[in-house]
Amino acid sequence: MSLMLQIASSTPAKALIHLNGLLLSPAFSGSLLCAFIFATEAKKLQLLKALRVPPTIDLELVKRGLQILLGLSVVRYVNSTLSSIALNSWRLTKPGNWQWNNEIAVITGGCSGIGKCTVDRLVKRGVRVAIFDIQEAPKSFHNNDLIRIYQCDITDRDSVAQAADRVREDFGQPSILINNAGITKPFAIMDMPMEVIRKIFEVNCFAHWTTVQEFLPHMMRLNKGHVVTVASLAGHASIAKAADYCASKSAAIAFHEVLGAELRSFYGADGVMTSVVNPNFVRTPFLDNVEGLKEMQDQIPMLTPEQVADRIAGQIFSRTAGEVNVPSHMDYITGFRGWPHWIQIFARDSMGKAAASIK
Repeated sequence: MSLMLQIASSTPAKALIHLNGLLLSPAFSGSLLCAFIFATEAKKLQLLKALRVPPTIDLELVKRGLQILLGLSVVRYVNSTLSSIALNSWRLTKPGNWQWNNEIAVITGGCSGIGKCTVDRLVKRGVRVAIFDIQEAPKSFHNNDLIRIYQCDITDRDSVAQAADRVREDFGQPSILINNAGITKPFAIMDMPMEVIRKIFEVNCFAHWTTVQEFLPHMMRLNKGHVVTVASLAGHASIAKAADYCASKSAAIAFHEVLGAELRSFYGADGVMTSVVNPNFVRTPFLDNVEGLKEMQDQIPMLTPEQVADRIAGQIFSRTAGEVNVPSHMDYITGFRGWPHWIQIFARDSMGKAAASIK
């Protein structure tokens, strides 16, 4: 998969993806078709020349090709629109009862990496943020009235409950919950200590149940809220020496999907939005001491925490539910398990060789 990721992250591949997006835009393809249909013969030849199409080509064939392109772009647009509407409980409009300087967010793992950058973006819009973390707060958070840090072990239900009570006393009832905290250890399956596996699942997955059970009831009563799950593209495509991380992130994705279904079907709380954010590899502090990472970075470009935080905050401020893959041109990874097995095995083996040096 390392070779595939290198190709997908290359400049030509990105340019091709952007060109594909342009060609499959109904406005663009429709304009091309209209221009071709109503243009004079001379104008048609000029248009073909501008598009670098041989002037000897059958004009009827060009017209048919543009009609097919328009049809595909319309189908793509309708599919995308229906998906967006479905993810937002079939609402056609955004909820209007959000005032950012009155909103309260809880974020796990907010003192470093993606979490810290997300906090920075939320407070810029006036959102009050409660951080659940076992790390010390960065200096930039000191003396900021919009930020409260609660030393909280999210793997301990009592610790979360106590911190939640303090949040309600200090700020009020949160309307935004961001389950961001995540850890991993690069062990092969046969070498992974069981206590490490349990800890990783407790942080990356089980803590989502604890925080949601603590804060969701009030959101459901108001039929207003947003629960953001920070998962990973690794939850869709498993990687050697990361069985723990991939499995826990797959579980987090399943948690997100079921939470949305239950809010709609069991509780009638269609105003409570759910979003999942799936980043690719991100350069965060917990990877700094991983041996062999430099070699992988040379093969696979890594995201910055700022890039991921931009998408998390953007999703919250958009007042829409959804699935956000970072970078967006790697959306195809979410369908990895539906690919032919020979491609999956080739990709996993390729990534396995790249991961062999990680310790």
